[in-house]
Amino acid sequence: MAHPAPEPLDPNITEIYQVFAGEFADKYLDSYLLPQLVKSTKETAEDLDDWVAILDEPTPSLRMFYGSYAYSRRGKDRDAFSRITLKALDALLETNPIENLLEEADGTAFWDEFVNQCDHSGIKPSEDHNRGIVQGIFELSQEIFRIDGIGSIAGWIADGIEKTGHLEPQFNRIVDIRGVGPKSASTFLRDIVLIYNLEQKVAPVDRIHFQTIDRWARAIAPFCVPEPQDDRMADWIVAGKINKYARRARVSGIRFNLGLTYFGQRIVREPDMFPREIKKLIPSLR
Repeated sequence: MAHPAPEPLDPNITEIYQVFAGEFADKYLDSYLLPQLVKSTKETAEDLDDWVAILDEPTPSLRMFYGSYAYSRRGKDRDAFSRITLKALDALLETNPIENLLEEADGTAFWDEFVNQCDHSGIKPSEDHNRGIVQGIFELSQEIFRIDGIGSIAGWIADGIEKTGHLEPQFNRIVDIRGVGPKSASTFLRDIVLIYNLEQKVAPVDRIHFQTIDRWARAIAPFCVPEPQDDRMADWIVAGKINKYARRARVSGIRFNLGLTYFGQRIVREPDMFPREIKKLIPSLR
């Protein structure tokens, strides 16, 4: 028995999804994601497609993670620890090919070099907070190297999607690294799936793992999810609902999330101002 077609979305809701997945997503790409990729990896590319070949290599993939995602929970210390971690990686690579480093049993040598770079910079290494991140991410790359002989975290994520259509195993493995929270993992997965153009290959049930739920997602939900709202709703439920209505609005859930991040960080800035700014954007909203 065929299911009845869902009722058309409210035009205001459709407009929200289209504006965020269109203009604002492009602005996020141009003003943040692409410049940050260049800064973190020290590579350049003409467009997103060209980044695939770059990130299929282990070193740029590691640099991307350490440079933009690993320390997102560290507040004002985020940039400093990112720089020091990348310096530690560069220092090791001066005398060791990446393959040799990935063949080692664990990431202890990388942690030791991180501590060395902290000493040179006059910064405490904060072992309790940082060792899990520094060593754990590198050990994930080593683990992948033992499987595929390459060791690219980005390539491993993409390969898993291509083979199975699932993203949950990669998400769970990344958040298992001490210090890497679900929002950091989700944001990294979101950007990798975008770059590799794999959104449509991810099973709908697993798309919750690339729909980052932060304060901006919570703020937009009452305006773009036409269902009863509950502030206690788990992140994965909010993610699933946003993805569902993004599909109904015929836009990319990933691009919607990018545009939402841009709108929140660059235009709204303060969560209390969100209702006013969204109503300025879509004047017909009530």
